[in-house]
Amino acid sequence: MFYIDVYRALAIEQQLFELSTASEQEHIITSVLKQSAVLPCRAVLLITDPERVMWYKITDFGQSPLSVGKSLITKDSRISVAYYSFDHGYSPAKWDLQIDDVRLADAARYQCHVVERNGQISARSNVKLVVEDVTVHIQPSDVLVSVGDKTEFSCNFTGQYRVRRNKVTWLKDGKPLLSDASHMTISTELPNATVAVLQILASRSTDSGSYRCTDGYHVQSKEVKLYLRDGNLHQSIQSLSSSNSTNIFSSFRTVFLLYTVSFLLCFF
Repeated sequence: MFYIDVYRALAIEQQLFELSTASEQEHIITSVLKQSAVLPCRAVLLITDPERVMWYKITDFGQSPLSVGKSLITKDSRISVAYYSFDHGYSPAKWDLQIDDVRLADAARYQCHVVERNGQISARSNVKLVVEDVTVHIQPSDVLVSVGDKTEFSCNFTGQYRVRRNKVTWLKDGKPLLSDASHMTISTELPNATVAVLQILASRSTDSGSYRCTDGYHVQSKEVKLYLRDGNLHQSIQSLSSSNSTNIFSSFRTVFLLYTVSFLLCFF
């Protein structure tokens, strides 16, 4: 019954009077492999009280329906519709199409079609999804060092999309990290990759946190963490361990002497 209603809606929507957005062909979303892409439906700005919101994927072979309202037609589990409102209905709700784990085959034009509640007017907006063939790998993963130690992270950008070395940016706790006397960044363009290196020459307590590299736009590595040992705590533990060892040895020596004296008194 659900599929009958869905395809009936898809057939009826061809007969409606349509509004249009002047710049709908200019809206482009860029993503990279393995990441998520969120495609906004701008047609809801023209029809604030929609009865139906539909998403299509448009390719050279035609258009494929993906969703009607919150219900999915596609069987691709990576695709979902995010419906939400910021102000409880006072402004148009969002009907974003989300694609997880983006693949090269996802590159296409997508269309959002919105039908007014009275069923007489509709509007469409198009989004072009560009998928750039680039991957980024950061190493090592989480690191534990002592204050004053040298630390180094390395990022490799590979793929058909070339990342320029002067665009590579390192982030610490989500904010750009600038080179200074303690932090040195080096980026090199090789024939098949761009390699970026972050060197922390002498780790300080303020260096503890999360790190990632980016091409300066939207390509980001996974997050890695730098942990610093508490030097004072480490010394205290060593001191306590040494003190305990000394006390144990002294107690053992005392017991041994008392046992020896008691043994000798038995002969007198």
